[in-house]
Amino acid sequence: MAQARTVFFFRGGKYVRYEIDPATGAESVNHDIYPRDVSEAWTAMPASFTHGFDAALTWPDGYVYFFKGPQYVRWDATDDTVDASFYPHATADQWPALPASFAAGIDAAINWGDGRAFFFKGSQYVRYDIKDNFVDHNIYPRDISDGWPDFPAAFKNGIDAAVNWGNGTAYFFKGGSYLNYDIQNSKVRPGYPLPITEPGKWPELVQAGFTGPLDDVIEWPQADVASVKIPDRLLSCSKSSLPRVRCGGEFDMHAVFTEANPSIPACGEYRQYVRGVLEVNGQPVRFVLRENGVPAPRLMRPRPGPGSTDDNFQEDGQAASNPDNPFHVDLDYGHRNASVGNGNRNDMYLLDRRSGAEYVGRDTPGGNGPAGIFFKIDVDFRGQLIDVCNGGTVLFTREWTVNCSVP
Repeated sequence: MAQARTVFFFRGGKYVRYEIDPATGAESVNHDIYPRDVSEAWTAMPASFTHGFDAALTWPDGYVYFFKGPQYVRWDATDDTVDASFYPHATADQWPALPASFAAGIDAAINWGDGRAFFFKGSQYVRYDIKDNFVDHNIYPRDISDGWPDFPAAFKNGIDAAVNWGNGTAYFFKGGSYLNYDIQNSKVRPGYPLPITEPGKWPELVQAGFTGPLDDVIEWPQADVASVKIPDRLLSCSKSSLPRVRCGGEFDMHAVFTEANPSIPACGEYRQYVRGVLEVNGQPVRFVLRENGVPAPRLMRPRPGPGSTDDNFQEDGQAASNPDNPFHVDLDYGHRNASVGNGNRNDMYLLDRRSGAEYVGRDTPGGNGPAGIFFKIDVDFRGQLIDVCNGGTVLFTREWTVNCSVP
């Protein structure tokens, strides 16, 4: 069960970025920076939303939805953008499964982490089936007192905010009080509600002045790794000289990202980096690599010397400008927004490019040519899994070498 790493608390046009150390559970806020104006940091947010909104909700495809009155904004957590030509947009148009009264405005929303989301308005709520975009209108809206019977009376009349902490706990906020809810056992934990100001409970919020009422709280999407085999089935050298020269290596990449809110596979991507030597007939080969994010034809950097501050790795996989280049590739390994629709089986997210949890890839670095040609490959590879929703946080790193020459 994944623990949320970043949670945002919003109040009156300001916000606090709340950090949780997944190893220790320690919670912190950089009080030299926060509270901070939403307009100052969330520059892609439409102006009408920077002064406050009613609810926010994470979705499994890496989008975060912000609701205000009868409108909403879709925020892409994978690249921190909003389609400004389309949003804000009417909730009723794009969320037809919501009852009309909820499309006109909601108080709070939460992704329950099991394929369901809950929307709250006044003393009522609806249960939303995420996969099928469905609300059973024969049952919902329903009174909070019916579906959440152990909520205290004040919370049955409505809530201000809700957040899935990612460790089996959800928090519900009302005024200056909150509930600790046991998701697995569907009950409020004993001793609640408590005031946000209760000593030792939310000291970081108290110091920030966020003692309630809160506008909303949102667990930020993140990537977590369920399993990884990188590289898999590594063959560091395979060569032949007749009837054509072939020289190189081969390896697979296989990773699975966790699917349990706030762990969202759409936030996880694979990156591949290279350094070393590629030569044809003794001459180094130029091919397209990324440097500072910019792809261009260039020579691979050699391994650094002792004491160097640069490891000389550059991102591998950008399409080469010359398809006849013996080291040509046609992939941008791991980037979910690249290679879309190219059908290349060497770089896939299953089942869906945008949100698939399983990454599979294959690389066959090397070259081939007519008899008598000389190839040399002595390349270090670095494979990484990263969290693009949280500044490119590195979740996994491994390095290996392909070393081969012929004839």
